[in-house]
Amino acid sequence: MNLPDDSPNLPPGRVMTAVAAALTPATCDAYALVLEAVGVRFAVLHDGGGYAFWVDDLDASRAHEALARYLEENSPRPSEPPRRLAGSGLTAVAGFVGAELFIALAAATSLLNAAWFDAGTLDGASLRNGDWWRPITALTLHADVLHLGSNLAFGALCLGLVARVYGSGVGLLLAFAAAVAGNGLEGLLMTRGHESLGASGAVFAALGILGSVHWPTRTVRGRWYLRGSSFVGALVLLALLGTGDARTDIEAHALGFCFGLLAGLPLRRAGIPSRRVQQICGYATATVLAVAWTAAILHQ
Repeated sequence: MNLPDDSPNLPPGRVMTAVAAALTPATCDAYALVLEAVGVRFAVLHDGGGYAFWVDDLDASRAHEALARYLEENSPRPSEPPRRLAGSGLTAVAGFVGAELFIALAAATSLLNAAWFDAGTLDGASLRNGDWWRPITALTLHADVLHLGSNLAFGALCLGLVARVYGSGVGLLLAFAAAVAGNGLEGLLMTRGHESLGASGAVFAALGILGSVHWPTRTVRGRWYLRGSSFVGALVLLALLGTGDARTDIEAHALGFCFGLLAGLPLRRAGIPSRRVQQICGYATATVLAVAWTAAILHQ
């Protein structure tokens, strides 16, 4: 076809090819943006059954490719079922808060005549000398009330959200294991004279787990956006809340976050584990913590 001299947006007298037809005005707007983005000049003409896009014959293959890519990225896919949530997560929150408050009270009152801070604080030299329990026990010790309160508040939020996705038992065990791994690595690399304590490793491990969660969407582009937004949002919170003054243990926060991401990846598309699995994971978390503190106190 030779385009008439008065056709818009294209030079007159050129050989033209239709790349799309029978379009609605709304679709025309989207197609126009796509072609403009790749630098293809076009004309939009009414063809009786809708609107048609005409481009220079030399640009036809580029226009077809751009429009096909747009349709692939934005056309609906077979719907994934929405992710089912495991519940309120209150059991995990109660377990976390209860354990932290109990150890805080025990340490403050020297329960059992034990020096809880000396026995349980993460110390690199002691860990390398065989005090295996310190990456675990350090998660339940805090420098002061403000330190405890901030970790309880943010931890209840993050762990509660993880528990809503994976269940209270599994969520607690995932965050606990990731935090212990982060503390263990930090302790092995820790210089002499440096110590670490606090539940923030578990808090940021939970944040890392949330950054790896898969949320179903209907389009390929939507999947990338939503997957990326979870990770980017978690990373932004790590940057905002995981850094601070000289007292902030940035290494524990970063390592907990990274191990949380790794812990969450195998389960990102998994369903909700059974109630029996939740119970086993919850009991396992409590048992490991109790055994670690028993070893710490008996070792004094």
